[in-house]
Amino acid sequence: MQEDGSAAAGMILRNHEGSVIFAAYRCIFNCNDALEAELHAIMQGMALALQHSSLPIVVQSDSSTALAAMTGDSLSRSAYGHLVLEIKRHLQDREFVPSKIKREQNRVAHRLALYSRTESTTAVWLGRSPPCIEELVPLDCNPMIME
Repeated sequence: MQEDGSAAAGMILRNHEGSVIFAAYRCIFNCNDALEAELHAIMQGMALALQHSSLPIVVQSDSSTALAAMTGDSLSRSAYGHLVLEIKRHLQDREFVPSKIKREQNRVAHRLALYSRTESTTAVWLGRSPPCIEELVPLDCNPMIME
């Protein structure tokens, strides 16, 4: 929210069958804009994925700018350079594949972020999703083929 600088990040990790490994949301205080919130979500999601999976991870986002920062230098010298650096550190530990998706394919993450921002709370669910997104989880599964 531009008015007060509040924001939140929503993240979900699924296995190859679409089952939830974890779902999480995190309140972000004093956020500058949507790009910063998206970078926070990618960074936090990658950190959780490293803890809860040993497989390559597809990072899906509707922000092409944030995804480009994972492998390029576009934001390295920006105010978000510290977030980009942390994302790149995660890239050293595991294979993360950036994937651009449409906003309507990212409803679960957006609902998680909205809930976190309105409730000013942070939480993680392991092996299941929170009640606030249960109806979206089966509808918002974006299958990927890894070669």
